Amino acid sequence: MPTALLGASRSGGAVVKRGAAVLTAALLFGHGSLLQAAPAEPPSQTQASAPSPELRAAVVSLLERPDVFPPYEARWRPLGPAAFGVLDDLASNPNAPSPQRIRAVTSMAAVDHPQSAGHLRTMLEDSHLQSPLRASAATALSLRAGSEAVPALLPFLQDRDGLVRVAVARALGRLGGPQAQQALEERIPSEEDPAVREVLQQALSFVEP
Repeated sequence: MPTALLGASRSGGAVVKRGAAVLTAALLFGHGSLLQAAPAEPPSQTQASAPSPELRAAVVSLLERPDVFPPYEARWRPLGPAAFGVLDDLASNPNAPSPQRIRAVTSMAAVDHPQSAGHLRTMLEDSHLQSPLRASAATALSLRAGSEAVPALLPFLQDRDGLVRVAVARALGRLGGPQAQQALEERIPSEEDPAVREVLQQALSFVEP
C-alpha cells in the first residue's frame, strides 16, 4: 500500500501533503484511542439488515489492528459478507473519527461482498466526499477488482483533487497493463503539479518493463 501521498498544487502542496500524511498514518498506524466505535447510523443501502452488536464490535476491533488491510483478507473472511455493511456504516458516519472512516473504506477491499467493487466506485465518483475517503476508495477498488478496475480508474487521473490523482496513479502503476501505461504516459505532460507528476512518473516506471 502506498505510504506517501502528495499535494494537488504548488501553492497548496504543503496542505495536501499534510493531509496525505494523516491519511497514510491513519491507514497504517492509527491509534486505538482514535478508533473507538462511533454511534451507529441507520443502515445504508448495502446492508440487508442491521448488523448484530457482536459483528459491529468484531469489525471495530479488527480496524484497530495494524495487519488487517488487504491483502490480509483472511482476517476478515470469518466475519462474512455482512462485515461490509458495518464498514460502510462506519465509513459514511460523520460522527466516526476520520482514521476509523478511512480504515473502513480501505478494508472494504478485503470483504467478499457482491456490492463491494460497485460501492467503492460510487464513493470514488462522489465529488462531495472527503478527499482521503475518495483516495482510499480508489486504492481499495484497485485491490478488490484487480485489472478490471483499470477502466473505472482512468478518468480520475484528471480529477481536480491531487490526493485522488495520486491514489489513482499508484493504483494504475500497481495494476499495470497497456491501458494503464498509455493513460499515465498521456497524463504526465498535462499534469501541472510537479509533485503529482513525479508520482505519475514513478507509477509509470512500475508499468514499463
